[in-house]
Amino acid sequence: MNGLSGHRVQRTFLCLLALGCLLSPQGAWSAENLEALITQGNLAAEQQNFSAAIQAYEKAIQIAPQEKTLKNNLAVLYANHAVGLQDQKKYDQAFQYLDKATAIAVPGSASAKNIQGARASLYFSQAMDLKENNANPTPADYQNIRALLNQALALGPDELAFKKGLAGTYLDEAYQLAVQEKFTEAAPLLEKALSYDPKNPAIKQSLANVYLGLGRNDAANRKNWIDKALAMDHSPKIQQVADRLLAIDSPSASAQGKGGFAANPSEARGKAPKAISRLSVADMLRDMESQLQITPPKNATFDDRLATLETQVLGKPEVGAMAIRAKTVYTALMGESDGLQDQSSIDTPQAPAMDSQNSYLDEIFKVTDGKVVRWGRFPLRVYFEEPKENPLYKAEYKEAALKGFEVWKDHTDGYVKFLEIKNPQAADVVVNWTAAYVDRFADPETVSSVYKTYTPPKRSRLLTVVQMASAFAPGYFSLVPQAAAAGLQYQQYKKLAILQEESKIYLGLNPTQTLAPDAAKMLIQNMAAKEFGHALGLKGSSPQQGDLLYPELRSDAPQIPTYRDLTTLRELYNRTPNIILNVN
Repeated sequence: MNGLSGHRVQRTFLCLLALGCLLSPQGAWSAENLEALITQGNLAAEQQNFSAAIQAYEKAIQIAPQEKTLKNNLAVLYANHAVGLQDQKKYDQAFQYLDKATAIAVPGSASAKNIQGARASLYFSQAMDLKENNANPTPADYQNIRALLNQALALGPDELAFKKGLAGTYLDEAYQLAVQEKFTEAAPLLEKALSYDPKNPAIKQSLANVYLGLGRNDAANRKNWIDKALAMDHSPKIQQVADRLLAIDSPSASAQGKGGFAANPSEARGKAPKAISRLSVADMLRDMESQLQITPPKNATFDDRLATLETQVLGKPEVGAMAIRAKTVYTALMGESDGLQDQSSIDTPQAPAMDSQNSYLDEIFKVTDGKVVRWGRFPLRVYFEEPKENPLYKAEYKEAALKGFEVWKDHTDGYVKFLEIKNPQAADVVVNWTAAYVDRFADPETVSSVYKTYTPPKRSRLLTVVQMASAFAPGYFSLVPQAAAAGLQYQQYKKLAILQEESKIYLGLNPTQTLAPDAAKMLIQNMAAKEFGHALGLKGSSPQQGDLLYPELRSDAPQIPTYRDLTTLRELYNRTPNIILNVN
């Protein structure tokens, strides 16, 4: 007689015992209907039709109710059927069959132990299902998930997956608290996560970041929090933030006066890096709202504020984890923060001498009245206006324009970067399609006189705060004080729409109408490359033929930045700016 086949239950095998003993030579159970039922049950089990197998064995036990082997086999069938129900997420029914299996299994047998493992697996599966199907779990949801995982762990105390599952729930809940800067509540949850998964680097890094967050807000115990953070994660990134926090309390930081960042030593206390860690979504929301000049309602939740920003930048609110959504819209609006240039290492207080042979910076200064006008960080956010009805416009022209922008990225080894976005209000550079093409910077005499009317901003409390931030914060405020002041001055101009045209690019379509398709695309590419050079800060023209910024456009070959173009750009970006075009 064939024995029943085994069935995998998570990480264990439940095997049905052989039934040869039931048909002993003594013929105690010689009834033909009993043998037929056992055979029927075995065949159904081999086909993993456990419902049919269970029905056959239940009838067999009615004939021989005292036979332990039959009961043990039926218990295994119950367990295997529970696994099938688990796969269908029918958890209540699955638990009912496991209860039946436990009730009739031989205590202490291998089958009884495997049934216990199946029950643990069922708790774990139900917990993970609750977690995966809840995009925004509440504290009560986390408690329910952990209750199931604790039941699984009680039945399988050595199962690594159960421990990691518990650690993951504590990490996720802590993450939600930390993005709201509730570091005091997040820390014990992360410590609990670490107790279940002590080698997990993500938990260690998150806990170190939260300790730094606590240190930022707790001046009296700042050193202790920093020591705890470094003990948890001594990576260069954590060390860098720790050093910035320690600098807050250093004598050199607090004693700076008129020539430094703080007019009053007490103003240096309590300041810290804005982006304390990967957990800080609050700062991203504030940055984006500041950029778009949005004032959220007083009682607005983080999710409400994020949905408003997503609508502005991406066109509609997204769904999913808040941190991932915030990172997505932040990158689209502000650029990837990890890729930004640290302006404090670019700016120099002393202007270098010009290389007159290999540079035409003096021509740029004729237009800008000797002032350095440039960007404070990359990537630049570029928006393409929808072309108005013009039969000359072709969809491939936008691709050609982007290729023109790319030549600056390629020839500066990635220093110049840009990012296409879909919201014009958030753009640094707006590209317009026009009929005629006019090089606005070809003649210094025809350029706007806005630079000549530029005056330095008066010192104010706002300026002091921004200059304070520049001492500590990475990203957009990592500027020397002159740059921060220039940025505020530019914002004043921008509100008056005086400099609004400075960051626009106009690509004319009329010159393409007599050209073959490939030549027309080449002309647009070269036109875009030249205009992007102007947008970068080269607000004039080169007097030397062959340079990209020379007043000449070709349609037969690509035009790229020459050595003189790149030297001029390098000299411009190695000088302290008078007007910096994109400080927050």
